[in-house]
Amino acid sequence: MKSAHTPFMKRNVFKSSLLVGLFSLLACFPKLDEYTLKDVTKPYLGVYECTEVKWNREDRLDDFSYIHLELKENGKFTLYYQEKGGKKKKEEGEYTYDKAKQAVVLSGWGGKLKREFPLKEGALTLNIHWGNNRLNMKFKQK
Repeated sequence: MKSAHTPFMKRNVFKSSLLVGLFSLLACFPKLDEYTLKDVTKPYLGVYECTEVKWNREDRLDDFSYIHLELKENGKFTLYYQEKGGKKKKEEGEYTYDKAKQAVVLSGWGGKLKREFPLKEGALTLNIHWGNNRLNMKFKQK
């Protein structure tokens, strides 16, 4: 007895199954045009150069040979700096990035600091208050 399915019917069933599977797969993913390469590549990662340091409104950038902040892939950061005439130093800690707020939360220095700072368009701004003292720093992504 011959099967009721002809080769023509088998091809149509295969094509229909393939199309249903493809549409199901596409429905699982959001619209691709809503995302850009920056959404995928984590544009906040990298090295930032300090362009401004103010201690109680007094410009102190000239006291340093350099200050660099590196945000690494593993959620760790390193602050590299050297005071003029001094030794090279570094401080390490952890960070998280909040895409919705466009902010970085830095935590480190033995738990003495855990604060949120805005990070917009490759610029990171730190404003920190210690009692009556105030530190303002601006970093630009290299």
